[in-house]
Amino acid sequence: MVDEQHRDESHGVETGDEGLRGVAEAQPAFSRFLGIELISYARDRVVAELVVREEHANRNGLLHGGAIMAFADNLGGTAASLNLPPGARTTTLESKTNFLRGITIGQRARAECVPLHRGRSTSVWQTTVTDEEGRTAAVVTQTQMVLQPPAQQ
Repeated sequence: MVDEQHRDESHGVETGDEGLRGVAEAQPAFSRFLGIELISYARDRVVAELVVREEHANRNGLLHGGAIMAFADNLGGTAASLNLPPGARTTTLESKTNFLRGITIGQRARAECVPLHRGRSTSVWQTTVTDEEGRTAAVVTQTQMVLQPPAQQ
């Protein structure tokens, strides 16, 4: 569910396309388990935050690389879903992460996902994860495949 208190109105639901709301807010259970808070969404930008808890940390007290990747993958999947034709689904084909700095327990990580390519069969998304000071902690680039609905029989 979108956190209205932190919502970025300039990048909220596109005017006249309330169908986006249902897609964006239908986050998987894994997203809720991680504690991902969807802040804003549009076809060309998805923003979310995650408060780093001890359960997210590596042995050094920093946000685990796998948690960063899961955070970004969720945003990429959400962004890709907002751009699908009716009845289609999406899945991640490939993901690459550059880790640039750590985010400590207790900080609020923020991620912004934008499209690099949106085609008929694939889309490519870049998610930048930042710490509370706005410093880039990781950049994730992922390719999403468009899964067309099965033909009606």
